[in-house]
Amino acid sequence: MEPWLYALLSSPLCLTATFFNIVFSFCLMRPVAGVMPRNPLRFLLIVVLFNSTFQQLVTVLTIVMLLFDAPFWLQTLTRALIYQFFCANFSCNAWISIFYYISIVPQQHPIFIWIKRNMNAILYISFGLNQIVLLISLSMGAVTYSLLGPVPSNFTSPELNKTLVESLETDLYLFHVANFTYLLYCTCPLFTLLFSWGKTFVYLRKHMKKMGQSSESFSQPQQKSQMRVTVTGMVQAALFLPSSLWTIAVAFLYITDLFEMVDPNRFVTMTFCSMSSLGNLLCFGFSQSVFRHGIVSVINKLKRHK
Repeated sequence: MEPWLYALLSSPLCLTATFFNIVFSFCLMRPVAGVMPRNPLRFLLIVVLFNSTFQQLVTVLTIVMLLFDAPFWLQTLTRALIYQFFCANFSCNAWISIFYYISIVPQQHPIFIWIKRNMNAILYISFGLNQIVLLISLSMGAVTYSLLGPVPSNFTSPELNKTLVESLETDLYLFHVANFTYLLYCTCPLFTLLFSWGKTFVYLRKHMKKMGQSSESFSQPQQKSQMRVTVTGMVQAALFLPSSLWTIAVAFLYITDLFEMVDPNRFVTMTFCSMSSLGNLLCFGFSQSVFRHGIVSVINKLKRHK
């Protein structure tokens, strides 16, 4: 992808996502009465907005960097930060899907019953641990990639001394270890999203059929909310599917040393991240009542002031 095309595609995506980040943050800080989500959902929504906001800021920085010859370490750092914030939100979506799956679907297995009883502690601890794994993976990968960057691809050539060759081989090994960890990290949330939202949707669909057979109405606010959250959750999973598959492919290509031929400047990958981030925000705006009612409240206040 050419730099001008990356800037042309990413700029409006960043501006739109930043606008919604500001609006949704205001909705969380000053919610409409009766719609404030409880923890851990509120915590996860705050993390989503935090990560998305900083992802947009770093993306803008990468666009600005196109105007001058940025040092290699800065290019590597900004890309690593975009991956960090994007994948952290990917993980948040997976935990939100688990939260709704445990809350909506009746659990009979002892393990899931135990998880439901200890949901808050399990979520906070597990979320913290997987963010640490992501941070370590990307940090180690960025550092070793920076060390490998200025060196020609045939670093084992006789022109380089033995000490330098051994050092580069060690850096390359650490880079592949970090990249493999990153690959595993990106794979787990994808399957979690597909499994949890799929199971939740199947349960609600069966529940609706039973209610239809018994002439009951599927019109209770809680049931409507559950179905809306489930459908938008599946849409989020679908939106994340192309970018997550691309991210997994990127990690795999890094391992095989082919990525430099496919996306040397990382513009395609960063564009995918921007598109998915905006789509994710729009889904949250529709599915979460705190955002939906907050926007309606703001619009009504603006109309009254006119």
